[in-house]
Amino acid sequence: MPRVLVVDRQLSRTQQVVGADDTWRPLGDGGLLHAEVTSDRLEQFRAGGALGVDVDRTMSTAVVGAPTVEGAPMDMRGEDHPLPSLRELEPRLGGSVDDARDTGEGVLVGVVDTGMRAHPWLDGAYLASPNDFESSGTQARRQVVAASRRGDAGPDEAAAARSRRETGHGTFVTGLVLQQAPAASVWLERALDSGGNGLTSAVVEAATTLARRGVHVLNLSLGCFSDDAASKTVMRRLAEDLYRIRPDMVIVAAAGNIDGNDDPTTPQPFWPAAVEQVLAVGSVDDASSTTWSTWSNRGPWVDLAAPGHRLLSTYVTGPVALEADQPAVDYSGWARWSGTSFSTAVVSGAIARLMSARGITAHEAALALKAGELSTGRTEAEGEVPSVPVVAARSWDEHLIATG
Repeated sequence: MPRVLVVDRQLSRTQQVVGADDTWRPLGDGGLLHAEVTSDRLEQFRAGGALGVDVDRTMSTAVVGAPTVEGAPMDMRGEDHPLPSLRELEPRLGGSVDDARDTGEGVLVGVVDTGMRAHPWLDGAYLASPNDFESSGTQARRQVVAASRRGDAGPDEAAAARSRRETGHGTFVTGLVLQQAPAASVWLERALDSGGNGLTSAVVEAATTLARRGVHVLNLSLGCFSDDAASKTVMRRLAEDLYRIRPDMVIVAAAGNIDGNDDPTTPQPFWPAAVEQVLAVGSVDDASSTTWSTWSNRGPWVDLAAPGHRLLSTYVTGPVALEADQPAVDYSGWARWSGTSFSTAVVSGAIARLMSARGITAHEAALALKAGELSTGRTEAEGEVPSVPVVAARSWDEHLIATG
């Protein structure tokens, strides 16, 4: 059965094994190629020493197991808040911050994620093409009705089911970035499906597009576990390619989540966060925590921690099926969710916030965070896992309480 590969064409041994095959196509503007080959052919590449050849791995949002929204750390519940009025929305751009410069104004944050949903609190703060939006449950139901009238409901029923499972992950991440830097701009590129999964090649193309557009911070609340040496080679090439396009950009990526069967004392590399050139972020439960969230991956390659437990952010309005065999739950535009995906968004927003407050570059802001700026303390060291600063998180939760 054909398997899609990602290839580093800069490795001379890989070039010798792969040869000049017209089926190999470039990804983005860098040194990666991809093609579909058989499993036997893949083994021939590796047997011949082509360590730069890797399967086109599935990347996912930083979740445990299946992309559901129930159970730790994917604990999500609607908050029953009414959506804010326009008057209540005004403080997002000024009144909710201590310093007018401390807003992320002029900073562009790129987000590679699932699709986007429109939300009143995000209006005017994000950019997304029509193809980067998720369809709503209402749209899906209309598709089913229209299809049934045509007598071909089957395929559209499947589309409706996929729509009901849409997680709103990209909308949630965007809201978290803007909580930290309310006047920043977020440009979202969709590379993951409604369940939060997508091929590395799709992530590469989306990230390359954002780098070409000149984003200052690239947020990757996604990744994959792998102990294959080829994964490290390919992921390092991905980071190098992106920095070649946009040298002054900082890539911020999730450290990944682990489930109860994993031993946190033996950290697992999660890509691309584990690449040296990428700022890797793990989770603590709250700003006063000095220990990692029980489900947060960790390792010597993790650079920062940030709160990632039951954060409040923007979400979908309408029904979402938490499980395929359970009735949908209605949400009113807000939710609480947990995961290193969201710790990552906090750090991306904090970088934007520091950039505008101090007039510094993204790399300088990242170094400042690693030196302890905007920190509430440091995590405790755990064996080979070093102590790292915990980045403070802003929240609209306080504003909602104050104006409710």
